[in-house]
Amino acid sequence: MKAFGVLAVIALAFSFFGGNNDDSTLEVSVQEVGTKNLSSKVVADGVLTPETEVKLSANSTTYITKIAVKEGDVVKKGDFLMSLDDEQQSAATEASRASLEAAKVQLEQRKKQQERQSKLYEQGLISDQEMETTNSSYASALSSFNGAQSRLIQDEDALSKLRLIAPQDGTITFIDGEEGDLAQGGMFSPTVLMKLSDLSKMEVYVNVNENDIADISINDTALIQVDAYQNKKFKGIVKEVAYAATTSSGGSSQQVTNFQVKVQMLDVEDGMRPGMSATVDIITEERLGAIAIPIQALTTPRPSKKSEGKKPSMSVEVSSGGNDWSQMKRSSGNKSKSTVVFVLKEDNTVEERVVEAGIVGDRDYEILSGLEEGEKIVTGSFIAISRELFDGAAVKVKENSMQRRKRG
Repeated sequence: MKAFGVLAVIALAFSFFGGNNDDSTLEVSVQEVGTKNLSSKVVADGVLTPETEVKLSANSTTYITKIAVKEGDVVKKGDFLMSLDDEQQSAATEASRASLEAAKVQLEQRKKQQERQSKLYEQGLISDQEMETTNSSYASALSSFNGAQSRLIQDEDALSKLRLIAPQDGTITFIDGEEGDLAQGGMFSPTVLMKLSDLSKMEVYVNVNENDIADISINDTALIQVDAYQNKKFKGIVKEVAYAATTSSGGSSQQVTNFQVKVQMLDVEDGMRPGMSATVDIITEERLGAIAIPIQALTTPRPSKKSEGKKPSMSVEVSSGGNDWSQMKRSSGNKSKSTVVFVLKEDNTVEERVVEAGIVGDRDYEILSGLEEGEKIVTGSFIAISRELFDGAAVKVKENSMQRRKRG
């Protein structure tokens, strides 16, 4: 394979420097200019994610005592899902309830005492200091009662959370643990015991390269190809475009900068699951009935044959893999101030003509000005267009190469 590459370089260099003379005739492929429906799009990969997903976890470390559902079960809001060991929490709740009752009795006693002392104070039978002491005792009892009441509310809430209840309709998409396992609780890193997802509403998060993010807007149309549904595309719409970038090495030393885009699925198929791989085509612009030419037909101006002078020393390596459409599209996307095509004239010479290009589709450029429907342009070879052709060059049209661009 390496030998082929070396030979290709040598052969191409020879033809470029000495093998061709001004009288040589290049063999080219030609196509008639026509119209086509074009769409410019940004392609990115992601995974399906439910729009709404609830993670259920334990508030405290305890054991799983019962699991009432399994993964894939469809549940309704309020359904019982799982119970955790409540022995300690039940005891704590009962203790809090007893403390509240005691605090209530003491508060009632202090209240009655305050009422009696107030009457005596109004009659001048007790001092200011005695009245202040009575008021302080009542305030302390009230504070103790309020504290006991708050502790009971907290303990009852903690006890209720040891029974996991479905907070919404949905499907159980994840269960971690079995009956008898220890569930880690706490504020910072509790164990997620279950995930409850609404699978009727899905979205895809994709990472878009910084070079493409400016083309994407909220409400752009998208087509979503889910790997598990190869023969079907699902409609979507862009809902969010991140302003903060994420960076990664991308498996190499060069840093890659991306922006996250959220695409909402408008069509959701039964059986779709979180985590399924998907490819998203975000349609950034569309043109109906546009004058269009193949990407490889567009190139940059070259010096005329007469003014070229000494040709620069260069070599071009040709691979045996055929046309690399993605590379052509990427390289042709960086257009200079003027771009040209080679138009076939009646005398079998070509005219280098400046054109204005619009959006780029999968394999075609929109032409805004410089070409008319029905004209014939050179579409190949890629090397001929980019390296060998010049204004006024004589050409020979390959047999069966003439095609008319059909309306898309």
